[in-house]
Amino acid sequence: MGIFFATLFLYVTFYGACAASRRKGGPWVVTQDRLLDGTPVLRIEHHLLIGISNVVSITFPGEKAPERFTNAPLRRIYSLPSTNALPFGPVEFVDVTFLPGTIALDAFGHLVEMVPRTLYLDGQEIPWTPGTNIVADPASKLPREKRPLRKQ
Repeated sequence: MGIFFATLFLYVTFYGACAASRRKGGPWVVTQDRLLDGTPVLRIEHHLLIGISNVVSITFPGEKAPERFTNAPLRRIYSLPSTNALPFGPVEFVDVTFLPGTIALDAFGHLVEMVPRTLYLDGQEIPWTPGTNIVADPASKLPREKRPLRKQ
């Protein structure tokens, strides 16, 4: 009986330690919104990588935001593996085993990849700098043959 309780104690202790280490990085927070002129904007937040109350914004000139953004922006917190399509486009890849993890979004044909080390927009590396405002050039979209394959 003593072995059972010792094993149970070790299991609970190691499971709790593993779960805590997986969550310690904190999740990505992605907000999809539109500017006053209707231009879509994607705001990326992470309290450790970018800083508290700081965002990196990506605007998509020449694109039209869905009408659902008339009242409030759509905010998504990536702490669980969710691959639901979003108004700006489908979620290409999610790995949040250890937060913050890796998230890849297809936003109006632009591939936006968030990894802890850097941000990739259409294959171009952009460092995490608080307050960065990026304008996604419509001509810089990756062609379908150069993009990673997506499971249907």
